Amino acid sequence: MFYKIIVIGAVQGVGFRPFVYREAKRLALKGYVRNTSRGVEIVVDDGAFVDILKDKSRLPPMAVIDHIDIEKTDILDSFFSDFEILGSKLGGGITEVLPDTAICADCLRELNDNLNRRHRYHFTTCTNCGPRFSITKDMPYDRNMTSMSEYNMCDKCKKEYLNPFDKRYHAQTIACHDCGPKLSFFKDGKMIATSSEAVDCAVSEIKNGNIVAIKGVGGYHLCCDATNPYALKMLRKVIKRPSKPLAIMVGNISLVTDIALISSSEKSELTSKERPIVVLQKKDKGSFLKVSALDSIGIMLPYTALHYLILDKIKVPLVMTSCNVPGEPMDTESQSMVNLELSDDRQIVNRVDDSVIKFIDDKRLFLRRSRGFAPRSIDVGVKNDVEIIALGADESNTFSIYKDGKVFVSQHMGNLSNVKAVNAWEKNIDFFLKITKSRPSIVVCDMHPDHYSTKYAYEFASKIGARVVPVQHHVAHAYSVGLEHGLSSFVGISCDGSGYGLDGGVWGGEVFVVKDGDYRRVGHLSEQILVGGESAVLEPKKMLFGILSRFLNDAELSDVFGSSAVMWKKQIDQDFNILKTTSCGRIFDAASYLLGICNKRTYSGEPAITLESSVSGATPYGLEPVIETSDGVLILNTTVLFEFLWENKDKDKSRLAATVFDYVSRGLYMIAESVSEDLPIVFSGGVAYNRYVTGYMIENGVLINLKVPAGDGGISFGQIGFVLSNN
Repeated sequence: MFYKIIVIGAVQGVGFRPFVYREAKRLALKGYVRNTSRGVEIVVDDGAFVDILKDKSRLPPMAVIDHIDIEKTDILDSFFSDFEILGSKLGGGITEVLPDTAICADCLRELNDNLNRRHRYHFTTCTNCGPRFSITKDMPYDRNMTSMSEYNMCDKCKKEYLNPFDKRYHAQTIACHDCGPKLSFFKDGKMIATSSEAVDCAVSEIKNGNIVAIKGVGGYHLCCDATNPYALKMLRKVIKRPSKPLAIMVGNISLVTDIALISSSEKSELTSKERPIVVLQKKDKGSFLKVSALDSIGIMLPYTALHYLILDKIKVPLVMTSCNVPGEPMDTESQSMVNLELSDDRQIVNRVDDSVIKFIDDKRLFLRRSRGFAPRSIDVGVKNDVEIIALGADESNTFSIYKDGKVFVSQHMGNLSNVKAVNAWEKNIDFFLKITKSRPSIVVCDMHPDHYSTKYAYEFASKIGARVVPVQHHVAHAYSVGLEHGLSSFVGISCDGSGYGLDGGVWGGEVFVVKDGDYRRVGHLSEQILVGGESAVLEPKKMLFGILSRFLNDAELSDVFGSSAVMWKKQIDQDFNILKTTSCGRIFDAASYLLGICNKRTYSGEPAITLESSVSGATPYGLEPVIETSDGVLILNTTVLFEFLWENKDKDKSRLAATVFDYVSRGLYMIAESVSEDLPIVFSGGVAYNRYVTGYMIENGVLINLKVPAGDGGISFGQIGFVLSNN
């Protein structure tokens, strides 16, 4: 009797077929194993073989099994005389594209073994590691469906590729010095060196204080010596980011401990196969100030053979930042930002930025879910025949596709603010629809009428015959946590910089009650005035002026804001070019300016982030939140907070900053708790990255995002949650 076993999950490109083959041969079984568009298909003459597949300790390191189907077949025993691996079979169903992972320990040993034929080969990988998503053109995951199809295997590689007992058996990225991607170093567009000499040239330039563009797994990085002030100054000029914190790469975990405090969870994340950037607390706040002026710093370990080759010769931390100017996607095909370039000739099919993670009270939060994690699906436990695409927000964009109980969240797509970004986004949507074999009947978008994603939703839906479901921004934030935790009813706190409100206003500090698909806004921060409209986002003093104008006289305002006070006050009096907002982020911005911490925003969230950094563990003054009621809605009075800050502005700045976060977090929690009626409380939005606000929420049992970003990168996931909750 033969049995057909279908294994569904992350089971292609991970050495799963060789694993099955070896186990079947060991047990002297008959049958076959092959890749299909649905998963891995196994036909075998012993149904008990499925027990081996269920033993996670025996599976290949990268394999993840979501589901196993088994059925008897009527295949005759005489049909097979042995067990073999068959070619792939196309058809219906979804087989997941795997994320890119870091080089494994075995390959790293080969890289450093001068007797090994892959010694110092920059593209050393095997079935257990290396590029996957970034090279995939289509499924099933075979070499001819990847950008490795350009490279014909040499005889030695082919022998390994065809040997079921070799770790590179059917490794689609198999390559070596003789037949794989070639590495070159360019200066002013002219090739200077290749192979190991190319690495040596790049190392020499970095040591001399220059910036080198390095082609990585999912795009180009700009790299320089993180200890060289001149190099850092030039880098910031090139990328037009005068003060944004930069990430660094160090050679090993012991070097991380020299720079930052690190918990066991953070250490595990840094050394994981995903190798994200992890935001850590500095040991010395005054260290690496040119890299990050905050009390924290983003650090990652090498994740490719090329990184190890470079860091083997440079013993200092290196800045590794995406090769792009603000608002544009990372370069993948070529770059023109600097005149020095270390690159290979392998095509990057799918752009993938580095993932960024931060731990708060030992909870892992995604600031960016990308390389190493995307496009792995998230099983949400909600089975529905409908297929949905959610387009997310226009900033820090991801989009999501729901099909068969799973949500496929795209990699980080950045801001949809220019043609280059939009073209990349639309191309990626087409790719995801193709690999998931999805035909959405519902297209979900934000409610903001001017967002590109909103306009695209209606055009796209019209083209494919789907209907559009707009979802309010902060409602989507709340639903992102609800969907993660399997909740149909909850109280949601959503806090961020801004989002288009149901009343057309600028929201950002909201409390909702969600019950079985219905929701209502039950609380929010008090409305404050944005002088100059959305331009105040870049100038926190304008936000502060709007707040102080509620309790200071004209003379006092002029003392603080000079000649601008008269004009701004006139705008308020005449209701000209102003907006009203309940934004939590703008409250933090204004407080940051008042306390002399940040005068102007040069990157997203800067005033609030620097305000957080200034706390340094200080104790808040204990200002009691003032909650008022208007038309049955609970309102946290933030003017009271600024009256306190103004009266005490000469006191300890760290304690005042702590008071801001304490007042807002306690006040919003008090509102949520008062209306909860024992419903669980969830918290999401960009403010959830603040360790003091989120720390308070976690301490009080509030649920947060753990699988998708709490910021706008999680909006598309929340949009899916909203639609599923509303059937």
